[in-house]
Amino acid sequence: MATLLPPPKRQKLNNSHPRDPQNNKISTGQEERYVPQVIVQFKNAEDGALLGPAINLPSDTNREALQMLVNKLRGEDEDPLPYSFHIVPKIAQPLTAGGVPQEARLQINASILDDALKPAHKSGALPSEDDVVKPATVNDNLSVSGYSPEDVFEVICEPQAVFRVRSVGRCHAQPILCCSLSPTGKYAATGSGDATARLWDMEIELPKYTLTGHRGWVLCAEWEARERVLATGGHDGHVRFWDPNGGKPIGDARKGHSKWITSLSWEPIHLNATSPRCASSSKDGTVKIWSTTRNFAELTLAGHTASVNVVKWGGEGLIYTGSSDRTIKIWDSKTGKLVRTLSEHAHWVNTLALNTDFVLRTGPFDQYAKKPKDDAEGKFAFFLFHSVSAY
Repeated sequence: MATLLPPPKRQKLNNSHPRDPQNNKISTGQEERYVPQVIVQFKNAEDGALLGPAINLPSDTNREALQMLVNKLRGEDEDPLPYSFHIVPKIAQPLTAGGVPQEARLQINASILDDALKPAHKSGALPSEDDVVKPATVNDNLSVSGYSPEDVFEVICEPQAVFRVRSVGRCHAQPILCCSLSPTGKYAATGSGDATARLWDMEIELPKYTLTGHRGWVLCAEWEARERVLATGGHDGHVRFWDPNGGKPIGDARKGHSKWITSLSWEPIHLNATSPRCASSSKDGTVKIWSTTRNFAELTLAGHTASVNVVKWGGEGLIYTGSSDRTIKIWDSKTGKLVRTLSEHAHWVNTLALNTDFVLRTGPFDQYAKKPKDDAEGKFAFFLFHSVSAY
């Protein structure tokens, strides 16, 4: 029976070819080739600032290793950036790195040896290839016409990814539970399990204000149709209203529910442009209608026998609610009286949608996000509600 020999072990890949550290020679499998050492000074492409001390490197160090080294110097270990590298010729070195014209730079794609030293042989700036393979220089270092072992190669480093995409969750200490975009798209609001809501400026895509006050998870957020007020509902049963211009609360917290808030809905702006009300549904089986001007609940809609999971304020003065009691109820928003009960579902009603949701959400704003103007009587000019109800 023949003996099977194990396969040979794979050689570990390095940033360059295997090198004899004593003779500074590179082994290519057929011959040992001399690799000169170079002194490299990394500089910022924007202002020419030094990125660290000058470093002595083998000239065949590849571009990936250079990127790793620059990220180490800049302390970007966790989120490294890709860089492009250019060599500043000696004739241009008296200028600052940022002032060297682009055409006067030598781009490094593979290594300094392959992209800068070897091509220079043909122009006479460096010795021939034979001189590099079989050096006759002192101290086995780069010593050629125009250069000496003490010369420093200035390497301009330019990041290739200027902007980094960071997840929104990094700005909250806990997961994000809800998100709502304002009617014009200028702002966004997020609610989190860290008991805070954040207001975001979508033009610069950065957080603008942190809204603190809830004592539990922020479960829902909803914008008033003219972008004047943001409403948030929490696990603490509170409904809070916020001024988006300063991130400050409007009045005190509304504690009208005995359990957490499940959804919010604003009165459509064509029904009440001056001071629209806000409806909140809760796990306690009730819906409350809040006045932001008088700072209390005007109406309480009680009739469901289980959690009210969703509330929608329609465009004709009716409020629609869906509940875990398997019914949908329709209410008069002015009197709070029950108008109709739809009871054909065999399980919980978790969500509702109206064919006028687009109009109710965007209000009087057009596709160019222009705000409406007051007329002579102080009212707003709106397009006809019923003309777009097919949306």
